[in-house]
Amino acid sequence: MNSTDSTKSTEEMTLLLDDFRAALCRAESLYCPISDDWIISEIQHFEKYDDVFRPEFLQGLVIVSNSQEDLFIERDDFDILGSTVKTDWIYITQRDSHLNQLKAGPHHLYHDRLRAASRLYDDTQYCFLTTFQPQATADEDLKQLRVAATRYQTLGVAVPSRLARSDNGNKTGLSQMRIAVKDLFHLRGLKTSLCNKDYYRLCPPAQSTATVIQRLADAGGQILGLTKLSSMIAREEPLEAVDFQTPFNPRGDGYQSPAGSSSGSAAAVASYDWLDCAIGTDTSGSGRRPALVNGVYQFRPTHSNVSLDGMVPTFPQFDTPCVFARDLQVMESVLRAWLPRQTPSVVNFEKPFDVFYPVEHFPLQDAQQNLIQSFLDDMSLHFDARIRKISIQDLWHISPPEGVTGSLADYLRDVITQTYYYSYYHSTDSFRDEFAQKYARSPYVIPFVRERWEAGASVSDAEHAEALHKPEVYKSWLLQLLFKFKRTLMVLPIAKVEPNYRDEVTRSPASLPDTDQLYLPPILGSPDIVVPIGEVGYHSRATETYEYLPAAINVVAAPGEDFWLLKIVRETLRRSGRRQDICTGSRVFQTDRMMSA
Repeated sequence: MNSTDSTKSTEEMTLLLDDFRAALCRAESLYCPISDDWIISEIQHFEKYDDVFRPEFLQGLVIVSNSQEDLFIERDDFDILGSTVKTDWIYITQRDSHLNQLKAGPHHLYHDRLRAASRLYDDTQYCFLTTFQPQATADEDLKQLRVAATRYQTLGVAVPSRLARSDNGNKTGLSQMRIAVKDLFHLRGLKTSLCNKDYYRLCPPAQSTATVIQRLADAGGQILGLTKLSSMIAREEPLEAVDFQTPFNPRGDGYQSPAGSSSGSAAAVASYDWLDCAIGTDTSGSGRRPALVNGVYQFRPTHSNVSLDGMVPTFPQFDTPCVFARDLQVMESVLRAWLPRQTPSVVNFEKPFDVFYPVEHFPLQDAQQNLIQSFLDDMSLHFDARIRKISIQDLWHISPPEGVTGSLADYLRDVITQTYYYSYYHSTDSFRDEFAQKYARSPYVIPFVRERWEAGASVSDAEHAEALHKPEVYKSWLLQLLFKFKRTLMVLPIAKVEPNYRDEVTRSPASLPDTDQLYLPPILGSPDIVVPIGEVGYHSRATETYEYLPAAINVVAAPGEDFWLLKIVRETLRRSGRRQDICTGSRVFQTDRMMSA
């Protein structure tokens, strides 16, 4: 049998169980006559649906039947297959212990056993730290692939056939979904790097897999590899990166910062149509900022409803897994696996709801603001949604929490340093101590991390304990004032949309104001979604042409309203005629009504 350059196979055989069995095994109980046109249409469907399948795999067919009575194929049908797709042989058999483990799709024969074929892709955007051998079952330990790509200094990524998808009663829709994972989630048997050489050097292989990743694997998701992040889960611009090169953001001229810390996860989803989604984290914008600049959806679920087990912590009160995707259905599938106890909402789209618009965070520059306003106009037009402009700081001044005086800014002053930075520093105590003991020196970290550690180290235990109370007071006040009625939304910007070239020295800010919009969703513990809504044009000094940067809005709901939030956003896009699927490459959207500004 012939092999293809892009498909990893030797002596390829094709196993097409349920799809072809009904068509080829023509027992008396089956009425699926084979014709040339039918075969051609099925092959065209498979080729369009699955990037691993090739017609050459049909040179040999293994047809597996569930019963002895179905083990039959007429000679005329064999002749049609032979003349149409050049099928040389067909092996018809009944299921046995080995075949029960096989799924539909292309296979190759290796050491007298059928093994699923995978396709190798190049990681051209340098998003992955390592990639994995395809796993047959969720219980199988992941193993590094260790295959170089055809392009210099890149990894090969093995992807499974999509023809093998079968939910087997699982309602998530994750079967065979291709998933990448940020390298701060533990995966059994593998080391964790945090994109820091000294952390990787010290880190032992994990004894277990992070809960949120295991749930995806148990539901049939295929973990392809570990993606890069900002070093030590901090902010990091490309020229600040030392140990590992920052991934390339595909949007615009291709030389824009991918932001962080979940840079590799967001950039991979924006770059590769063979990848369905990627898992990252968000603490103070480390998922939302990459989603904005890489132009993809990002969903951060309700903090209290999703497990942090197996995640390297920075600030557990804020740390939350998040998912990046180009398709909202993919995002919902991940949420169903993560939130099995949360019943998807039944949504009455005609019931009125409020959308709070905090004026202290708006307006932005004209082009970006116009896109946000257009999205809000659509939400108001197609629902009974009341866009309510508010000032959180003025509301605090008028009606502060009981026993609290002064402005909101004064109340929250230094809270982030005394809580988040304190936790960030002390979460790495054992790393610093063990490394110094073993190697007789301090571990290397980038200057930004060192500065944040120094800020956290300056906070006393008493200051930390006292400061932890303030975000809880602020959260309770916000929930009572703005989210008293559960079906309420808040819209927030993420960052200013403007060029940020990866070859420019752009220092990550030492700190953000404690009232910054990036802190609001984690303080609330709320679900939020980043929704790409358009593009902002600019003249690129890199390509000397007119290019486009993604623009997005952050939509926040009350804790526990994850599925309602997702459905409202999806229905807003549908009713207003906006595209729900996002493109890979330099442009977020193809030509449609999502106008560029």
